[in-house]
Amino acid sequence: MSSADRQRGFTILEIMIVVVIIAVLAAIVVPGWFRESSKAKAKTEVNAMFAELTIKEEQYKLENHVYLTATACPTAPSPSGVSFASTCLSGSSAWDNLRVNPPEATVRCSYAITAGDSSAAPSPPTGFTMTTPAGGWWYAVAECDSDASGGTNSTWFISSVDTKVQVQNEGL
Repeated sequence: MSSADRQRGFTILEIMIVVVIIAVLAAIVVPGWFRESSKAKAKTEVNAMFAELTIKEEQYKLENHVYLTATACPTAPSPSGVSFASTCLSGSSAWDNLRVNPPEATVRCSYAITAGDSSAAPSPPTGFTMTTPAGGWWYAVAECDSDASGGTNSTWFISSVDTKVQVQNEGL
């Protein structure tokens, strides 16, 4: 065999170097991809649930002439998710009275609604803005552990006055 024939192909060292480079790149890219995936799941869930809550609050007001307050449910965000029906719909809760039908059976975020009439000025959570309306009002807050790390939760806000969703700490 000539020396040209012996030099074809890759050595084991060259293959190992390529594998190490691919592993390093994967270690950098994969966590970011999971973080973005979790962030997108939270954003999708919150936007769909806020759309449902907006419709249900307006229907409730048409039928009862007031908006309805609903305490946080589930009580805390859950990265693995909880069943909204078994946790929040007990047969006599405000969530039942609103007839909330969540877009997904399992929710990962915690939701709360605060409502008031014209005699009470709204006081949204720190960092969120809401114009005081002339009549009744409501606002909803969602708290999510968007990155499933248990650290700082992202907080989402929507109101009857402004249907634009506001967010703090998105993806944290």
